[in-house]
Amino acid sequence: MIGGLEISLSALRHNAGLLRDLVGPRRAAFVVKGNAYGHGLLPTALALEALAARLCVYTIDEALALRAGGVAAPLLVLGPVPPQAIEEALAADVELSVWSTKEFARLLCTAARRRRRRAAIHVKVNTDLNRLGFEPHELVDAVEEFLRLPELEIAGIFSHLASAEELDSPYTMHQLEAFERALAAVAPLLEQRMLQPLRHIAASAAAMLWPQTRLDLVRFGIALYGLMPSPQTREALRDSAPDLRPALSYRSQIVVARTVAAGASIGYGGSFHAPHDMRVGIVPAGYADGVPRALSNRGAFVVDGAICPIVGRVAMNMTQIDLTRAPKARVGSAVTLIGRDGDAVVGADDWATWADTINYEIVSRLPSELPRTYVE
Repeated sequence: MIGGLEISLSALRHNAGLLRDLVGPRRAAFVVKGNAYGHGLLPTALALEALAARLCVYTIDEALALRAGGVAAPLLVLGPVPPQAIEEALAADVELSVWSTKEFARLLCTAARRRRRRAAIHVKVNTDLNRLGFEPHELVDAVEEFLRLPELEIAGIFSHLASAEELDSPYTMHQLEAFERALAAVAPLLEQRMLQPLRHIAASAAAMLWPQTRLDLVRFGIALYGLMPSPQTREALRDSAPDLRPALSYRSQIVVARTVAAGASIGYGGSFHAPHDMRVGIVPAGYADGVPRALSNRGAFVVDGAICPIVGRVAMNMTQIDLTRAPKARVGSAVTLIGRDGDAVVGADDWATWADTINYEIVSRLPSELPRTYVE
């Protein structure tokens, strides 16, 4: 492919340092699931592990890839683990999330006995996000069951928030209170065993907007990559927002520059007709390369420090842009799809606005096949 992604390791470390300062070094866990939100799993993890109390992934495959790549930091798998991968998880010294006392816990104990070691688990509580987790009233029974199993070590108890991106969010307080009630109910059991599992419920938005949610650990995801969790979060923080730096840039170049006559259609379906004679640049990146088709006739790239609108439909591997504002552009001229060129910036947030989605989706859906270059 012509072009690709550039990831700033210094920006990642800068963001990680700010987030650690916000909550304390022993409380900052960094989430690198989804190919590190599109930034590249292993290079991102290696760059950040010295700053992380934990690294969080979603799949056991991600955790095993990190171990194979030399990452030694504590790892927490947030998602379900297939039974056939339990042995590998224990061999890799990975912490697992559990929300059932049934078959999975039995298999985990069997594997732990076979390996003559204990399995570290984080017990998930459902506080009305209504996806994974024990109901709050089930937590005492679940913990009692786990405590009867000597092969298991309760390393954490956690939940997840549904609406923390909004400053006026009664639901966030409802969830936190439900979690705290569940923790209070189970506290005597843990105190009898002199256990202090990590309590965690906050991700990036909650940690910035709701300090009371920070507890023992914060799972920082989107903010780690220099992006705010939502426009509402940015507006709520205003001047107090941390100085996060986007770590990812996406660049290509013009492969064809042509003049199109007034009235001529451009791209599939004739969705755009030139209002006048105009120069159009062809960029060899399309929706197979992470450019949402929803940017058709809405988005823009940057050429020679100028914002150049997308004209016509984004195709699988090509996008057309209007070069009117970049009269010196020619074949080989650099095109910034995401990032800064001079005073002009197009960010993942802009793509998200044009595509009517969120910045999480924009960066995490950038294909793993895209070339990634890591720079300091």
